[in-house]
Amino acid sequence: MKEIGIALVGCGGIMDSHVNGYRDLYTRDLTVFDIRATCDTLEQNARDKAEAVAAFQGSKPKVYTNLEEMLRNENLDAVDIALPHSLHHVIACRCLEKGLDVIIEKPLAITMRAAKLIVGEVEKRGRTLAVAENYRRSPENRSMWWAMRKGLIGDVRMISWVAAGWGPRAWGWREDRYVAGGSWVLDGGVHLSDLDRYHLGREAIDVYAVQDTFDPIKDGVKVTVDDMTMAVIRFEGRSYVQWLWTRAAPGKPLSNRMVYGSKGSLSSEELTVQKEGSVDVYNMNALIDMMMNDLSSEERERMFPKGVTDTFSTELYDFYDSIVNKRRPEVDASEGYRDMAIPTGFYESATLGKSVRVRDVEELKVEEYQKDINLKLGIR
Repeated sequence: MKEIGIALVGCGGIMDSHVNGYRDLYTRDLTVFDIRATCDTLEQNARDKAEAVAAFQGSKPKVYTNLEEMLRNENLDAVDIALPHSLHHVIACRCLEKGLDVIIEKPLAITMRAAKLIVGEVEKRGRTLAVAENYRRSPENRSMWWAMRKGLIGDVRMISWVAAGWGPRAWGWREDRYVAGGSWVLDGGVHLSDLDRYHLGREAIDVYAVQDTFDPIKDGVKVTVDDMTMAVIRFEGRSYVQWLWTRAAPGKPLSNRMVYGSKGSLSSEELTVQKEGSVDVYNMNALIDMMMNDLSSEERERMFPKGVTDTFSTELYDFYDSIVNKRRPEVDASEGYRDMAIPTGFYESATLGKSVRVRDVEELKVEEYQKDINLKLGIR
């Protein structure tokens, strides 16, 4: 089994989950990656990840605090990038230019224009780029996709996502729009836009959103991103999606995602099928079993390679398999681009005070919110 020589670039919190994914592959004798280097401007972060890797890999990656030094000194095939959003396009494009394949944390970039630079570099260099989009890979979300394809809830009409809670503490660089691009509605919202597109199998037509920053100072830190977004997305095929995300809701938290069709509903907990005068309810374990029994061996292997169900492990293995078999990753640069166009559209809609077409966001025809971010970061 061919090993891919890879480096971890950006060794903060989310890279812990990536390292756990590599560890899971190793414990299953899927030694498809040779992690040769860790790189972070904070040396201790890079050292910590190198120590964690050495514990299961047997060899310790070399520690770097400078990307260019690492690229000069190491014989690499690929990089795994998990950095603040403002650096995604800079580092990804540099690594692609050096002939490396890339897996990068979501969102693909801080703005659509920055993301387009990455997409263009992927096409120019003919390299593989995967976006680390793990939510869709869970057994629960795979089974929801399967249930919709089987017509178990009929024609999908509506999806509702609510994530309301109280977040009084400052969240580091994510409070700065010039580093993060937006709040969690962008950072984590790409997970939900990816799920909406994946589950529906359709594209968004237009979005309308309102936003606010109710708590502009947290722990003495100025907050320059929203802490509340409400949005409606109109998809092809008469499907509608409603989002509420906020960290400015003290009291009772609420977190739920529901899919409603003409015959029933789906959530991460259960399938409910409406009958005349009654409902049939299947818990998630039963639904997963139904899916597994229905899938062909090839489909099971594609969704859960080698039986792996950890979502970080499966995204990493998909990246590996796409390189060695010269195929598109499940979530490639173009998919990641379309995923981020939806929440980016929320910012454009809220700034303009009207609905915006998602295609216009993708084609860089609407950049009112993004223009000063692009200007400050020199993105052209």
